[in-house]
Amino acid sequence: MKINSQKIAALLAILTIGFPSQIMGQNPPAETYQPGYWQPVDRFDVKRSVQVQLINNTNIPLEYDLTDLESINPQSLKAGETGTLKNFGDSAYIVVYPTISVDPNDPLTLRFKVKVEEDNQIMVTIKKGEISQNDPTFLGHRAINLQKNGGIYLY
Repeated sequence: MKINSQKIAALLAILTIGFPSQIMGQNPPAETYQPGYWQPVDRFDVKRSVQVQLINNTNIPLEYDLTDLESINPQSLKAGETGTLKNFGDSAYIVVYPTISVDPNDPLTLRFKVKVEEDNQIMVTIKKGEISQNDPTFLGHRAINLQKNGGIYLY
């Protein structure tokens, strides 16, 4: 009789430990997404080669470059032109900036729009942006960060 009561006690202990964790595991997943600059604007496939197309939809000349030590010299991108970056490895910081002098009282802001095509080509359309009352936190884009995990961030 003593053995049966020990078996019952052990069985109850196992059920009371395992049962609540199974019930708690059935809750819906947490809502953790918070919009902001810390979220990637898009993702690319890190298992395939990637190239970046920069499309200058402004009326001013721009330059772009990679920030690593082995990068090429800055490349010019006239108004309406498209530039291509490829063979830069699995991650990159790409900076884009105007070649004209900027009035400090009237800052020039750029706005990037990113789209990843099915062939893993990243299309970055560059337009003039504006600092507005509707979005006072937007101060303009100057850099594109391609991370090793496939995330694309704009700064």
